[in-house]
Amino acid sequence: MAQQHYLKALKIFEDAGNSHSAARECHHLGNVALLQRQFEVAQQYYFKALKIYEDAGDLYSTAMGYQQLGMLAQEQQQFEDAISYFQKAFDIYEQFQDWHGASQTLAKWGSLLAAQSNFSEALPIFIRGFVIDFEHHQAFVGWYIDALAQMLQVLGENQFDTIWREVRSEECAGEVREAIWAARDRLDKES
Repeated sequence: MAQQHYLKALKIFEDAGNSHSAARECHHLGNVALLQRQFEVAQQYYFKALKIYEDAGDLYSTAMGYQQLGMLAQEQQQFEDAISYFQKAFDIYEQFQDWHGASQTLAKWGSLLAAQSNFSEALPIFIRGFVIDFEHHQAFVGWYIDALAQMLQVLGENQFDTIWREVRSEECAGEVREAIWAARDRLDKES
């Protein structure tokens, strides 16, 4: 039913020459196809939306498309493609200082790496996401604390501290350290 409504809306916007709204409907159709696990159809709609945005010179709107393509590639276990799409989305969000979008994208990217047991690659992504989130909107701070605690649990204190220093050029200290270590201790008790 939703697909039929989006298709009607897409036709109306295309006929009216409203390319931006047509791209939005393509994005919605891609989401519906993704939920239905029609991966090729979803990819076609996402690429169509990206092309419309690119042709219009709307770089910012492509970020959402790249993020969705990353999630689609992840579903298809095309992990290198997923990482590439997440990187593109993050770069755009960062350029436009959309810290919420940047933080969400880093969370997806880091989670993908962690799910592949690439913990030493996931940790810098989670650190960057945590810092962005902490400094700008704090919507995902708790989630990031838990993700960082999982990395601490897997990598151990020495490797965690080394990577933290490499990413932040400072020690993980104070309340942040206390929160991560407390979350790690909670995870240890749960396992």
